Amino acid sequence: MTEVTRGLTGAAAVLVALCFCVTCRSAGPAEEQGGIRFDFRGVDAFSERELREVIQRDVERYAQERRFSVLDDAAFRLAHHYRLAGYAEVRVEVREFPNRVLFRVHEASRYRLGRVHFRGNHTFADRDLEAALPGGLLGGSPVYTQQSVELLRAEVRSAYGRKGHIEARVEDPGLSFDAAEEKVHVTLNIIEGPRYLFGGFQGLGEHPDLTEKLSALAEKHYRSGMEGEVEAALLDHFRDAGRPFARVHTAPRIDPEARRVELEVDVRPGPVARISQVRVSGNGRTRDAFILERASLEEGRLVRASDLRHAEERLRVTGLFRTVRVTPGEFQEDRGTLPVDVVVEEKSPGEVAVRGGYGSLEGPRLGADAAYDNLFGGGEVVRLGGTVSRLGFRGDAEAAVPYFLGTDFRPSVSGFYENREYPSFEATSFGGVVSLSYPVWPSVEATVGTRYSEVLTEEVDEEVPPEDLLDFNYLALFLSWRWDRRDSALMPSRGWLVRGLVEWSDRGFGSDVQFLRGEGRVTGFLPLPWGLVLAASAQGGVIAPIDETDLIPISLRYFAGGTGTVRGFKPDTIGPRVDDEPLGGEVFLAGQVEVRFPIWDAFHGAVFTDRGGVWFDRRDVDLDETRYSVGLGVRYYTPAGAFVADVAWNPSREDDERAVELHLSIGFPF
Repeated sequence: MTEVTRGLTGAAAVLVALCFCVTCRSAGPAEEQGGIRFDFRGVDAFSERELREVIQRDVERYAQERRFSVLDDAAFRLAHHYRLAGYAEVRVEVREFPNRVLFRVHEASRYRLGRVHFRGNHTFADRDLEAALPGGLLGGSPVYTQQSVELLRAEVRSAYGRKGHIEARVEDPGLSFDAAEEKVHVTLNIIEGPRYLFGGFQGLGEHPDLTEKLSALAEKHYRSGMEGEVEAALLDHFRDAGRPFARVHTAPRIDPEARRVELEVDVRPGPVARISQVRVSGNGRTRDAFILERASLEEGRLVRASDLRHAEERLRVTGLFRTVRVTPGEFQEDRGTLPVDVVVEEKSPGEVAVRGGYGSLEGPRLGADAAYDNLFGGGEVVRLGGTVSRLGFRGDAEAAVPYFLGTDFRPSVSGFYENREYPSFEATSFGGVVSLSYPVWPSVEATVGTRYSEVLTEEVDEEVPPEDLLDFNYLALFLSWRWDRRDSALMPSRGWLVRGLVEWSDRGFGSDVQFLRGEGRVTGFLPLPWGLVLAASAQGGVIAPIDETDLIPISLRYFAGGTGTVRGFKPDTIGPRVDDEPLGGEVFLAGQVEVRFPIWDAFHGAVFTDRGGVWFDRRDVDLDETRYSVGLGVRYYTPAGAFVADVAWNPSREDDERAVELHLSIGFPF
């Protein structure tokens, strides 16, 4: 035998061995049970391992007692698993051999839920019934299963029950299988039945005041689930009146002939209870006194459910605790009192965060923040932070007491040091802020304070007007506000955010520069169909010299361009120029609009357009001078925020402007 023949023979032997291993892979230890091999044929939609897990208990039973009925159960379980995934016409056959069991699966097509038709509906139009169905069932093309159809029937019955048709029925649905589209169209045949009117309450003779309280729940027609609403309203009434052990039971009395329903109410108010003491537990760092101040539960006060909920909320919003529970303890009948337990679970007080980004002009940008909450057990906060880029650096420090003496006042002291290179100058500034914040309304926080800043300007372009004051200091009073109605601060999809600032620096404060400043930003988010989100932002600011100041220094003027304003331009390059160097201005305006859309999993995309401008003189604003850009972006959503990459195009370039700018950042541009 030649060497070539021996080589071919050896290769053939290896190939035969490999084929044998592949053919017999189900005979491995993982596929056997009690010496019996379990094989699957015709499987494509699921892995054999997943199907084996579905019937594992049946496999173990069969290994102990070889009865065909056990295999029949396994086949039924496999078919059910397929049907839950939309394989409505699946068949599973099972064959039994001496030491082997074979499951042959005929998967057929995977069907999705198609159109839903309604028959016999008069109270509701088709579109009203479609609106009453869960959005995922009609808009997302889910797989067809018996469970999804039963959910459709239940939702239709519920919709009729809410309109007084408590005897409404939905008969077995008609199903039409469309093999070409692989969809199942469903026809729901509705028997509406009569509409029942609401006849009032019975059993409230001793509590006539409750009838008026319940009048808001009473409608002309009776609706399913009304009993639960009445019970909840009455329990809330009594528990908020210092009766935490009230008991209420309601039962409908149906009169088929009159087509009326009355609610019979059994009320047992229970004894009045007062707080004997407030017990705090679960806290290691937080002082008991701070928790008691925030809870605001006084001994001798009536035990009101609203007070307990309010105490939980006041403690929860501090951000110091993972969980908060405020519950009444054991009732002392002889005294009519009970203790209240405040049980908390504290969060870790320390936090370190890293920020990053990239801009075409500033290059890589890196920042870090470190904070320690609850420094002395009363919610005190200390924060340090810094940012470094090719254009400069900034450092910040803050000390604050978010809940001063148990109230919602937040006094704060902060300081900063910054060095930054602008297109036409370089500025170093340092100073501090003393402020007091307070939530004046829900979601609205106002801050008053004073700001001191020392500014040193260097490397000023020769063409900058010589009357510019380069080195100066100022002391200013300010008022700022923030109205936040977003559904999420990190990844908003609906709501709005409004921010504003008014600042005043006067010569009576010893300031080298006197001015009035006003600026603000409005951002809104609107959810659209198919997972789209429309995000829009408008911002602007004006600073005006007053008293002995004739010209606002260049380091206090507004600039535009970059991630937060117009992304098709380098940072701070939009506006009036001298020798191609930006001068900034007393006024700036900018608007950003983008549509965010899902791509895959946590990846989202965006198309956007920005427009903005800067004007040197606040009395000479021409909106025709604004600049704009368009672009595309990619966002990767994480629990800590979004990683953002934006590419913006400048369609009307001027000299030394680039066609495309790239911006990378952690967090949305707005």
